[in-house]
Amino acid sequence: MSAPTPMYIDLNAPFEEEPEPSWKRSWRGDERLWKVFWGWFLGGHGVILGCSVGFMIVAMVLGFAIAPTSLDTGIVGLATGAALLVLITIPFSVWISISLWRCSTNCSSKKWTYAARGLVIVYDISILILISKMFK
Repeated sequence: MSAPTPMYIDLNAPFEEEPEPSWKRSWRGDERLWKVFWGWFLGGHGVILGCSVGFMIVAMVLGFAIAPTSLDTGIVGLATGAALLVLITIPFSVWISISLWRCSTNCSSKKWTYAARGLVIVYDISILILISKMFK
């Protein structure tokens, strides 16, 4: 039986950093367009919408459980959920618009760059219209 060979650790070797999160790479424009569009744009909106609607339903049911004869408590729950949706959606919309625009050149064809940037313009206009209608 032979003696085990010693293990050497090179202390001068470059430090391997952990990979940077996708949301940071997206913000800088270093992520692939398909990942930002399908993962963050569509997936992110689905998560935000699902959580907000779920919160509105729970808040409405709790409101009716507290005061079953009053519609006001259920409406307060719905309004709270809608306010939460707006508070989460606005910063996410800013982040995803900038990320999609910056990552739009990271694709296989120039047509996807134009399609992504066109989507960002239409998306931002629709968000601005919705926000302007809220404050009328």
